[in-house]
Amino acid sequence: MKWNRKGYAILFDCENGEVRTSGRVFSITRGTYAYVGSCGVNCGKRVGRHLSDSLAKRRWHVDYLKDLCKPLGALVLPLTEEDIANILTDPVKGFGSSDCRKHKGDLFRVEIKTLLSRLA
Repeated sequence: MKWNRKGYAILFDCENGEVRTSGRVFSITRGTYAYVGSCGVNCGKRVGRHLSDSLAKRRWHVDYLKDLCKPLGALVLPLTEEDIANILTDPVKGFGSSDCRKHKGDLFRVEIKTLLSRLA
């Protein structure tokens, strides 16, 4: 593993509703979700952007979550994005997964306690 490569999970508290991206509509039910991604040397900058309340431009699917969801925090881990996604089991199909076809999505409905126990 390269030490400058990390995976992250941004945790969100979401309301019932729809998230509309530039190309699709995703149904979200109330609950906690983890958006999984990868970052390198500028990990803090990317995670900070995902946690920010204001965005000049929507670039990633995660940017569209902010209409319906509030960020709770982030976990930056010495695991790859794929490793983290392998731990999670309830994806929102097609949400943010354009860079990896192995997983059905980068957004997962989670229970925080279960997530933390699986990462331990």
